[in-house]
Amino acid sequence: MRPLIYIMTPVLILTILFAARFVTWDAIKGMDQQAQIYVQEGTASLRSWKLPQAIKAFTRAIEIEPKYAEAYVKRGLAYYRSAQYETAIADYTQTLKLKRYQADAYASRGDAYRALEDTQHAIEDYAASLKRRWNASVMQKRAETYFAGGNVQKALADYDTVIKRQPTMTAYYARGNVYLQLSTQSDKRHLKFALADINQAIALEPRFASAYISRAQTYTHLGEHASATQDYTYTIELLTDAIQTWQGEPNALIQVYYWRAFAHQKLGEVDKAEKDVSKGHNHVFSFLLEKMGRL
Repeated sequence: MRPLIYIMTPVLILTILFAARFVTWDAIKGMDQQAQIYVQEGTASLRSWKLPQAIKAFTRAIEIEPKYAEAYVKRGLAYYRSAQYETAIADYTQTLKLKRYQADAYASRGDAYRALEDTQHAIEDYAASLKRRWNASVMQKRAETYFAGGNVQKALADYDTVIKRQPTMTAYYARGNVYLQLSTQSDKRHLKFALADINQAIALEPRFASAYISRAQTYTHLGEHASATQDYTYTIELLTDAIQTWQGEPNALIQVYYWRAFAHQKLGEVDKAEKDVSKGHNHVFSFLLEKMGRL
């Protein structure tokens, strides 16, 4: 598999693409046929990020069938991706009132509350989603929200549960980064926990570039500078390979250039870092122009 997969962690994807889950919903029997056609059209537009067209199609479906839960939840996602978070919340709330897709609607509404920095409501919605259907991604988002709100113990408890039930590289990586952020130069205990978790993430996926960056930072705090240099150097190799072999959308490489710039900077390679930052900026500009062209 391409190393890019292991670079674009959930947090990074969220930063660039306002990511949220996308579920292919089953057609609802008994709904007006034209309304279903509008939902199909809206779904296609949503997948290609033609957000105004998607919203318009879902709205037409709702005008025909005011109780069409699928149209509400998908329009909520379109509003969310458009950064219209309060409007998205209204659609997710309506979905819940119709008693459909509750686990996903609660989780999606939690994402919108989180985007608005409404930590309490986000946590409540993630909890409601998990009560209806356990999901590792949702619990990890709740852990991130707990940590952002300063509740470290509950954040770690959620990460512990995720790792116990679904021990993935991203779960170990996320918990390791929590320990890394908690660490100080005078407190080596958290650094050792961070190193253990990040090592486990790398063991599960040896080409997980972001994990090498976190481990390099951990080594730096531990005073093991030779090991940090080795990890930053290998990170650059992984990211360079990703850039050279990537066959998908060029804009997907935005974070790759920024991470490689970071590694170059840590190695004192300022010129190379500046070139990568410039390439990343150019891709961001192209991405925004592309999105505007789809409006």
